[in-house]
Amino acid sequence: MQDASAAGPAGDFDTGPPFVFGFGFNNGAAEEMRWEDAAAAKSSYDWIWLHLNMNNDEARSWIHAQEDIPYAARSALLAGETRPRVSSFENGLVVNLRGVNLNEGAEPEDMVSIRIWFSKNQVITTRRRRLKAAQDIRSEIIENGLQLSAPGVLVARIASRLTERMTPFVEQIEDRVDEIEDEVLSASGDGVRPRLAEARHDAVMVRRFIAPQRDALTRLAQDESTLFDATTRIDLRETADQVTRLTEEIDAARERAMVLQDQLTDQRAEEMNRNMMVLSIVAAIFLPLGFLTGLFGINVGGMPGVEDPAAFWLVVFACGVIGALLLVIFRMMKWL
Repeated sequence: MQDASAAGPAGDFDTGPPFVFGFGFNNGAAEEMRWEDAAAAKSSYDWIWLHLNMNNDEARSWIHAQEDIPYAARSALLAGETRPRVSSFENGLVVNLRGVNLNEGAEPEDMVSIRIWFSKNQVITTRRRRLKAAQDIRSEIIENGLQLSAPGVLVARIASRLTERMTPFVEQIEDRVDEIEDEVLSASGDGVRPRLAEARHDAVMVRRFIAPQRDALTRLAQDESTLFDATTRIDLRETADQVTRLTEEIDAARERAMVLQDQLTDQRAEEMNRNMMVLSIVAAIFLPLGFLTGLFGINVGGMPGVEDPAAFWLVVFACGVIGALLLVIFRMMKWL
C-alpha cells in the first residue's frame, strides 16, 4: 500500500501520492487496501474508507469521476478553504471539520481541515496537510484491531479524536492566561503584554473554527438519516458537548485576557498619573523658591543685603522654610 503520510518541510502542504491510506470493512473487521483496488473494492466490502491527498491531481481527478457522489459534495471534498459545516444530500452527508495543527514546526492555531463524504457503503476523507487524528484511527485499526461497524461510527470517531487532540491546546491557552493573571495581580507584570497579546490571538484564531464546529457536530448528532444508529448519535452528542465546553473555555480565556489588558492599561495610566503628580508637586515646591531666587538675582541697585555677608544664608534659610512649609501643606491636603 502506498502511504503519503510523510509531508515535506514543516507546515508545507503534502504534495505526495494521491492515496494516504484506505480500508475495506466486512462485519466491522478492516482490511488494508491499495490505491489500485479502491475503485473496484466497493462490491467486495460492506463499506470502504479512503483517505486521500487532495493536493495530488490524480486524487482530484478520481473524486471528480465519482458520479455517485453529488457534484456539490465533490466540490466540498476539494474545496481549498473550508469552515466546519454539515450538508445533507439524498444519498449521503458532507462533513467539514477542523483539528489543531500538530505537524512539526507548525502553529497549532493554524487548524487543519478534513473533508468527509460518507454514505451507506463508503467514507471518503480528503486533506491538504497531515491530520494526526486520522493517523490515530489508522494506527488503532492496524495495531489494535479496531472494528468499525458502519461509516457513521467512523465519522463519530474522527470527530472524537479531533476533539481529544484539541483539548490540550485549549487548556494550554487557559494556563497561559492564568500565569499572566498571577503576574499582573502580583504587580510583577513587566513584559507580559506581548505574551498576553499572543494568548488572545491564539484564542481568537481557535474560536473562529471551534464555534462553527460545535454547531456542525450538534447538527450531525440530530441527523435523522439511517447513517447513524442510536449509539453513534449518543457518541456524537457527547463530542458536541465536549466541543461546547471547549468553546466556553476559549470564550472565558479570551474575556479574561481582555480584562487583563484593560487592567494593564489602567495600571500604566495610574503609574503615569502618579509620576505626573510627583512632578507637579516638585514644580509647585520650586515655583515660589524660583521666584524668590529670581527676585534676589536681579542685577539692579537697592537690593537688600547686598553689603551684608549673612544675607545669602538668610535667603537659603528662607527657601528651606518655604519648601518645608509647602511639604506640610501638601501632606495635609493628602497630595503626598
